[in-house]
Amino acid sequence: MNLEAFLTDVLTPVLDHPEALRIEVKEEGRKCDVFIHAEPKDRGRIIGKSGRMISALRTLCQAAGEKAGLRVNLEIFEAEEERRAHRPERRERPPCNEAP
Repeated sequence: MNLEAFLTDVLTPVLDHPEALRIEVKEEGRKCDVFIHAEPKDRGRIIGKSGRMISALRTLCQAAGEKAGLRVNLEIFEAEEERRAHRPERRERPPCNEAP
């Protein structure tokens, strides 16, 4: 089962920057984690409208994994720095005044 080739074949025509697409597969026993690395602007295309594209890809990968006796988890990789950039900054709360 070559999930890397399958995902590359399916996603390459959809992306604006197919050269930046990278599929990382980590297998540990019967568990298989698949990470899709892509340009930030292409991630929306991978997710699709209302998450339909990523949901369909997960379903296909899970079905192929079941046939091979594997449990497949498909995720879109987002670097920690990028996650922080999208989150709003937390404001520190003033200390609570304790009752006398």
